[in-house]
Amino acid sequence: MIQIYSTRLMVEADVIKSILEDNGIRCVLWDSRIGTVYPVIQIRVMVEEEDFEKAEKIIEDYQRENRKNEDGEQINN
Repeated sequence: MIQIYSTRLMVEADVIKSILEDNGIRCVLWDSRIGTVYPVIQIRVMVEEEDFEKAEKIIEDYQRENRKNEDGEQINN
């Protein structure tokens, strides 16, 4: 497996994992238990190498659709 995403926030890792799984991509969280105890540790979202490009596009689309400014307001693309 290969790392596609990392974060210090468990909820963020869970959202990415859910989005990928909803799109048929098998993924796992590594370091997730440590990340909840020691928040400075990165939680890594891992996917199969053959799914990397598809997963990367899905994450990019999600991030583009959910961009917010400093006030938390949605930024239109």
